[in-house]
Amino acid sequence: MEKKLPVKLIYKKSLFVELVRLDNNFLYSTRNRNNERWQVFAFEDTPKLRKDIAELNGQSYIEGTYNEQH
Repeated sequence: MEKKLPVKLIYKKSLFVELVRLDNNFLYSTRNRNNERWQVFAFEDTPKLRKDIAELNGQSYIEGTYNEQH
């Protein structure tokens, strides 16, 4: 039986572009269920991905939590 990868969905295109640039594992994209004009981008959910998301949003990432930097 094939093990499924954990997936993190990204709704913002500019964040998607930065995460790809930072060499995160992009899996696929699909249409947003709420608005078909928009895309949703799926990445393998890893600690690196979460750390990169936090840093790009001006936050820090500590063991599975987000903390705002002041």
